[in-house]
Amino acid sequence: MANCANCGSPITEAEDRCLTCAFSIGFPNVRAAEAEQAALAIRYESVFEVAKRQGGHDALIKFDESMKKTFAVINVDLDFLSFFLSDAENLYSTYQLGVKSQTRKAAAAENDRHRVGVEGTLFGTYGEKIRYAALSLDGTGLKSYGEYSIKLREIAVKDRASLLEENTYDFVEHQGIIAGHSSPLGYRAVWIERHKLAVAKLGEGILHDTKEDDHARLLLSSGSKRTDDEFIEVHIFGPLDQNAIESVKGKSNFEEDPERAMSANAKELLQKAGKSWVEE
Repeated sequence: MANCANCGSPITEAEDRCLTCAFSIGFPNVRAAEAEQAALAIRYESVFEVAKRQGGHDALIKFDESMKKTFAVINVDLDFLSFFLSDAENLYSTYQLGVKSQTRKAAAAENDRHRVGVEGTLFGTYGEKIRYAALSLDGTGLKSYGEYSIKLREIAVKDRASLLEENTYDFVEHQGIIAGHSSPLGYRAVWIERHKLAVAKLGEGILHDTKEDDHARLLLSSGSKRTDDEFIEVHIFGPLDQNAIESVKGKSNFEEDPERAMSANAKELLQKAGKSWVEE
C-alpha cells in the first residue's frame, strides 16, 4: 500500500483523496492503469517487432498515430438524450448509484448480480462511480446502446479516464478472473497511452496494405446486439454534465412525429449549449 505524498498516511485503493488530509492522490482507476504501464509497453513493442519482420511497420505507425486522435463516446437513445439536455443540472450517473438513490429499478436478478459482481471484481467499491464509454476515431459509438453518439471533450476525461482492452464483462470471462483475484497486467491504459493499448490489441491485424480509412472500423464495430460489439472500453471516474459534451452525432430528419419533434428539440438544446450536432 502506498502512502500519501502530503501527510504520509496509508492510501486506500478505492479513494481519490487522502482520508487524512484530503490531498488529491489521483483517480483510483487511473492509478490501477498506471501500475500496468510496463506490462503494456512490452505488449506494444512486441507488436512493432513483429510488424518489422512481416513488412507492416509503416502501416502500423500510421495506425498508431490515428489512435492518438481518438476520443471517448457514449451512446444513448433519443429519450435519454432529450432528458440529459433538458436541464443543465442533470448528470450522467451509473447503474449502481441510480439503484442506490432509488431513481431507477434494479435489473433482473441475474443481470444485477452479474453487473455488480463484475464491477466489484475489476474495481472494488469504486466500481459504482465508473461511467462507461467507447474509444472512437470517427465519432460513431456503440449503436447497440443507442442511436445517438455523445462525443466527450478530451478535457473532461483525460485525467480521470482509464481504458480496458475490451468490454468489462467479456474481459472477466475471457481471462477467467475469479472474484477477489487480480486481473492480468498489460490490458489497461491511461488516457495518454490509449494508442498503445489499441496497437497491443489490434496491431497484428494491421497489414502492409491496411488503409487509414479502415482504422475507425478496426477500432470499433457495433452490431445489432451488444454481444457483437468489438471495442476498447473507456472508464471514467465520476459524473458528467452537459459541459462534458463536445458534439452529438445522430439523426434528426425524421418524417414522423414524435421522433421528429423530440430530435428537433434535442438539437436545439444542444446548440443553445454551444455544442455541435453532427447529422447522420
